[in-house]
Amino acid sequence: MALEGYLHEFSVPDLIQLVDLSKKTGMTHIQAQQGGEPVEGYLYFRDGRITGASLDDMEPLEAALTFFILHEGQFRFYDQAVPAATISVSNEMIIMEGIGRQDRWAEIEKVVPNTSIVLRLVQNPDSGSRDINLAADEWRVLTMINGKNTVASISERTGLGWFRTSEIVAQLLDNGLVEKKALNLAESLFPQLEELARGALGNSSQVLLSEAYRRAGVDPAANTATNEQIMAAIASFEEAVRLLMGRSNATQLADKMRDRAHRILGGR
Repeated sequence: MALEGYLHEFSVPDLIQLVDLSKKTGMTHIQAQQGGEPVEGYLYFRDGRITGASLDDMEPLEAALTFFILHEGQFRFYDQAVPAATISVSNEMIIMEGIGRQDRWAEIEKVVPNTSIVLRLVQNPDSGSRDINLAADEWRVLTMINGKNTVASISERTGLGWFRTSEIVAQLLDNGLVEKKALNLAESLFPQLEELARGALGNSSQVLLSEAYRRAGVDPAANTATNEQIMAAIASFEEAVRLLMGRSNATQLADKMRDRAHRILGGR
């Protein structure tokens, strides 16, 4: 029987413990969502012990720990030979640290809800900020905040990973050294909603989505819309596509669009 499932039903700690108990050798392919963006990576096991992990360009141990903050997605285990070991930490230590990250991530995500956020330096920080001492990693992140780089691009360029980069950004925001740049909906939200709609309905979705925007008073070219207007546009689009794809499929598509919007709009 294949070992596969969904992360919201069978968590990463559960997965690791099951592979450990069964003493399996192979890799687990994980496909998930992070900040509204698709991500995928691998956990490698030999005789039930984690021996490596890959996710973007992260270090193996950082990649393994990052899987713990992914809650929406799916996984599948493959029995096969695995690369040479790059992780020597025990499963127990990884699980302990990973669960700790889950708790901290719940707090970080309130401040940094997705990695598409762009930040800029505060021109005149409060006087209290002068007494703040930054560690080397924090300086690395701070020097890359320029009003253009997203949290994701900073994470990739520093090699710190999503968790550590977001953790540092949350601290810099709290210290008043940086601030979130106004969200450009034309670059962030609207293209993603259009991509979801086009993936389900093809090019005909553009006409229906444009009409939904019009009904909700949203002008994509003007780059201005309230959260309520975006939700109203998605609801209008859902109603319009029911005849084309059925109520259930229309609701599933609209839910994906709402989830994407919540993740992106949470940053403003």
